[in-house]
Amino acid sequence: MSSEVLVSVIVPVYNVEAYVGDCLASLLAQDVDGLEVVVVNDGSTDSSREVVGAIAAADPRVRIIDKPNSGYGASLNRGLAEARGTYVGILESDDEMVDGALPLLLQTAEDMGADVVKGDYILWWPTDEARTHQAHEVKADLCGSLVDTRTDMRAYSIRSTIWSALYRREHLERHGIRFIETPGASYQDTSFNFKAFATSRRTAFVEAPIVRYRQDNAASSIHSKGKADAVGVEFDEIDRWLDDNAHMVGHDALVRQSLVERYNAYLWNLDRLDDEVGLAFLRDAGQQFTQLERSGRLDVATWDSWRVRNLRALQDDPARYLRLRKKYRGDSAASKARFALALGGPAALASALAERAGRR
Repeated sequence: MSSEVLVSVIVPVYNVEAYVGDCLASLLAQDVDGLEVVVVNDGSTDSSREVVGAIAAADPRVRIIDKPNSGYGASLNRGLAEARGTYVGILESDDEMVDGALPLLLQTAEDMGADVVKGDYILWWPTDEARTHQAHEVKADLCGSLVDTRTDMRAYSIRSTIWSALYRREHLERHGIRFIETPGASYQDTSFNFKAFATSRRTAFVEAPIVRYRQDNAASSIHSKGKADAVGVEFDEIDRWLDDNAHMVGHDALVRQSLVERYNAYLWNLDRLDDEVGLAFLRDAGQQFTQLERSGRLDVATWDSWRVRNLRALQDDPARYLRLRKKYRGDSAASKARFALALGGPAALASALAERAGRR
């Protein structure tokens, strides 16, 4: 390994014996000088440690840090503390890095002097390659020049996929950006990603996919109310952080954006939940937004009419909202149109179409 570490990639590992070997192989195949792979073994009880140990014995670029089980956020914070690279990346141990992705991120960061570089990803069903497709969340208008994500809100429409990005380590340290250490492995990327964008005036984007994001790992599903509630904890942390940094550049716009992101994240995660857990989660979400309105933090006059209709529907009758959302779930325009009609008739459809047109 080169004596100078250019990039550290943190791989948190917990009971992923079926996947971690291929994950590390995809990372070690990247054509990058000065790579270190920081594997944080979070007290695995299967053979994950043995798999990783054999790989580390054959490749000195791999360092293993063993710790008692304490969750995803704690593992990533330990990795950040151990990382030595100028840049830091994260790769989930059940995903794989696309060929050439890490050199692309590094070259972009070096050429543009970026503190954060964000790429796209591929939704990946390994047993059904025909279903593999790119997410296309990074749009062309964000690419090609540096973006000040303290004031440009377009970046926040991209999901908080920390594993399709690269961060200048000095930037993270200067702003004290770390993960909150809630138990388990649910949503801890949310506040980290928001803070990284909200403090960066030099963010770069690439349309190319960085990671193949596995969709067939049953252990990634959310079946408990406690795990689902972790997303709210992340947004409470964002609120706290914004209140503590009231004089930061773009503060007021970031407060408004954080509320939109809370709403979007709740609905996105709702679709991942079992029905029973989803209903309890949705009821809590409605109550949270009611409290945010009463406190004056949320002004729905700043939201488009379709988003307000959705909010009122889930607040007024969460069971009906969940039933309709499950029935008409889909990414197609037709599915969304049927959902809008069922939710609120022609007026709701008109609002949904106006909102869709505004995103183009």
